[in-house]
Amino acid sequence: MTPPHAPAQSFKDRLNLLFAASARENPGKPGTYTEYTPSQVAEEINKKFGPGSISDEYVRKLRRGDIKSPSVLMASYLAWFFKMPLDVFQTATDDESNEPSEIANKVMAELQRIAADKSRQHQEPEPNETVQVLARSAGRLSQEGLRRAAKYVQQLEQLEQMEGQLQTDGPPENH
Repeated sequence: MTPPHAPAQSFKDRLNLLFAASARENPGKPGTYTEYTPSQVAEEINKKFGPGSISDEYVRKLRRGDIKSPSVLMASYLAWFFKMPLDVFQTATDDESNEPSEIANKVMAELQRIAADKSRQHQEPEPNETVQVLARSAGRLSQEGLRRAAKYVQQLEQLEQMEGQLQTDGPPENH
């Protein structure tokens, strides 16, 4: 996927950005997203425009960059699938007339923002080894032991909050 700060310049970059931005949230695992597969894209396009209009392998090759510049027809199929104007696939060239429109550039910038948001949400924090040790240990405690441990943790939390408050307030001043 194109990094969120870099403009998507190639057809491959723009297509992959569309896949990333249109990823659907997994109902069973909130905060994670699943992109359409090339097979799903090809299947929907073929339903709309007729069997054999595009293949999943062709979509894969476009995503990998094996095919650098598809025909306008193939690009229009993909634009239809992602509900985008065709010129989002226009890439910057020396020929000004071939530049994407201002609207297409704004659409791509918004897609980059959406894809970056989804990517950030998907990043799971690294498991904390200490927390894992505590959880395993707690699993071996009796119900009474769990209650006591919870009470100790709450007291420790309060103590740390007070210590933190003292550190931010500083020592009392003598007048």
